[in-house]
Amino acid sequence: MYGIVTVQNSTSRIALLPPRAPKGGRPTQDIAARLGEHILEVALVQFIAHGPERTSMDDIAAIANVSKRTLYARHGSKIGLLVAAIKHGIDDRIKPLLLANYSGPPRERMMCAALNMLNLSLEPDVIGLEKLVHWAFDQKIDEIDVRAALGINPGIILIRSRHRILIREDLPNTNEAKLDYMERALDLLAEPLPFFRKASAVVETRAR
Repeated sequence: MYGIVTVQNSTSRIALLPPRAPKGGRPTQDIAARLGEHILEVALVQFIAHGPERTSMDDIAAIANVSKRTLYARHGSKIGLLVAAIKHGIDDRIKPLLLANYSGPPRERMMCAALNMLNLSLEPDVIGLEKLVHWAFDQKIDEIDVRAALGINPGIILIRSRHRILIREDLPNTNEAKLDYMERALDLLAEPLPFFRKASAVVETRAR
C-alpha cells in the first residue's frame, strides 16, 4: 500500500578504486572524478564506526587507497574532512528522501513520508551520522547544518515511535508494527482534519 524506500548500507556504497600506480603521478580523469566522493564515503564510514577521536587520517588514507597528502590537500585537516564527510552523509542519505514527491490522498502521502523517514532514522548509518553531528556540535564546529542533519524526525509521531523502538524497545522494528502505530496516531490527529481521515471513515461520517 505504501511505498517503502530502502537504504543502502555503508559497505555497499563504497566502490573500491584501482590501486595507485607504483610511481605515483596524477590519477586518470575517470578516477579523479570518483575520488572525491569515494574519500568522503570511506571517511564517513570510519568516523561512524570508530568515532572522530579514534579515527586517524592514516587509517582513512589506507582504506581509501590514497595518500595522506591527498587528504590534507583536499580537506586541510581531520576536522575539515569530518565536516565534509558529514555534509556528504546528509546530502547522500537524508536530503533525497526529504525532497521526494509522494502521490495519492493527503493521508496516504503523510503515511508514506512518515514511515520512510522513520525507517531512515532507524538505519545504523543515519544513527551514526546523528551521533557525529552531536559530537561536532559539542565541539562547537559551526560549519555543520545541525537542523538539516537532525531534521529527519519532524513531528511527535516519529519522535515517539523512534523512542519506543530504540529506547523503550516495546515497539517492534517491523513495517507492520510501525504502520499500525502510525495509522492509530493519524486517526487521533484526523479528528479535526477530515482530509486526513481514512476514506471509509469519511463515508461513515457523512452517512450519519
